[in-house]
Amino acid sequence: MERSWIKTKMPEEALELKKNLRCDMKARRNALTDEEKKHAAANCLSKLKELPEFMNADWIYAYIACRNELETSDIISWCLSYGKHVAVPKVQGEIMHFYEITVLSDCVPGAFGILEPAGEKKDRITTPGFMLVPGLAFDKNGNRLGYGGGFYDKYLASHEEIITAALGYDFQIVEKVPSEPHDKKMDYLIY
Repeated sequence: MERSWIKTKMPEEALELKKNLRCDMKARRNALTDEEKKHAAANCLSKLKELPEFMNADWIYAYIACRNELETSDIISWCLSYGKHVAVPKVQGEIMHFYEITVLSDCVPGAFGILEPAGEKKDRITTPGFMLVPGLAFDKNGNRLGYGGGFYDKYLASHEEIITAALGYDFQIVEKVPSEPHDKKMDYLIY
C-alpha cells in the first residue's frame, strides 16, 4: 500500500532544536579519530550479526558512508561475502531508489558527491529486506534526525515491510529527537 508523503510545518522551537542537533552532531563526528571510527564500525557489525532479522535477511539495503557517518564498507563487504544481496541508494531528482551492487567498486560519485551505483540497474524497491539507515541523531524511541531531505522517510513510507536499523556512534543517541507524523521510526538502533 502506497501512502502519500506530506511534510507538515513544525513549531519554530522544534526546527531550532533540529538545526542545533545537526550542527552539534556534525562537529562531534568530525572530531572522531580514524581509530574511533574503525572501532565503532566493527562494533556495529558485531551487533548486527547478533540480530536474527539481519542474519536471516536475503537483501540488505545499505548506505555508503560519507561526511563521517558510521562507515559501512566493511559491513557491505561482509554481507556480500556471506552471500547476501546488497542494494545501495541512488538519488534521482527528488526520489531515492536502491540498486543491487556486487562490489563497492560498482559505485561512482553521484548526487551530493555520495557514492552510488553506476548506470541504470534493476530497481530493487519491491524486495523485502533489512535496511541500514544513516542519520545525525537518534533517540531510544526510534526517532531519527537526518539531513533534512526526507529521502529515507519518503522511501520507507511506501516500503513498510523493510526492517530498519539506524547506525551511528554512541554520542548520537540523545534524549529526544523532534519528530513529525511522517517520520519513520527505526526498528533498531545500532551503536
